[in-house]
Amino acid sequence: MGLSNAISGGIIMFGITFVIFTFGGLTDKAASFSDASSETSDWESKLVKTSIGVSIPNDPGTDSTFSFDITNTNLEKLWEFDKFDIIITYNSAGITQTETLTYDYTCAPDIGEWCISTWTNDIIDPKILNNGETITVDVEISNNIQSGSNLIVIVATQNGVVATETRSVA
Repeated sequence: MGLSNAISGGIIMFGITFVIFTFGGLTDKAASFSDASSETSDWESKLVKTSIGVSIPNDPGTDSTFSFDITNTNLEKLWEFDKFDIIITYNSAGITQTETLTYDYTCAPDIGEWCISTWTNDIIDPKILNNGETITVDVEISNNIQSGSNLIVIVATQNGVVATETRSVA
């Protein structure tokens, strides 16, 4: 009986070892799936906690430079401004223009750029846009804005949350 138990034990150990070596890749894939699922969950959580408001408080006028405000209206902190997308649509000499602007770390911006000129209520983390904090953005577009037309500002954060504002130009 002892020999029978030893043989059974050896067969079981061989079977376990065979399964581990044969399907070892499955455990790696399961771990990778778990990591991907966790990253997706983190991204979804950030997305739910991200909200911004865009406002153009002053008539932008007909120059190629103007300012507008971005306010963080939710819990996610925003600081990767170089990953923001800012798109401006406006009329110039009867032609609709759309420009995607690039972030410039210093103000005043050059043509095709935007920068942060002012921080309002920047209390918690300096130079990080927290809930309730506002940045004033200066932009320089390629052409003058046509009087009597609409200016459209679209802002997308680094995690894809979008806000837009339309303002009539006097």
